Amino acid sequence: MRACSRLHNRDEKNNITYIEDMANQTGGMTITNDAEAVVDYYRSIYGNRVRIVYLDTDGEWWEIKWTIDLNGTHVNFKQWHGLAWDKLSRVES
Repeated sequence: MRACSRLHNRDEKNNITYIEDMANQTGGMTITNDAEAVVDYYRSIYGNRVRIVYLDTDGEWWEIKWTIDLNGTHVNFKQWHGLAWDKLSRVES
C-alpha cells in the first residue's frame, strides 16, 4: 500500500473501519488513488467482509465499495452519510 492512512475509528459490530487519508500531511499518494491496495491491506487485517470508510483530503467521507474476482480487486466509491443513513437506505420498500 502506497497511500498513508491512519485508523480513525473501528466499528466492530458493523465491521466498518474508518480511516483518514494523510496525503495532505505526507505529500504521498491518496487513498482514492491507491484504493485497491488499501482494500487489500485492510482485508488482510479485518477479513473479507470489512467495510472501509475514509475521510478524504477534502474533508469528505467516502466508502470504498469493492469486489474481488480472478482479475483482482475492483473499487467504486460512494459518499458516506453515516451509519444511520446507510441502514435506512438498505430498508426495502
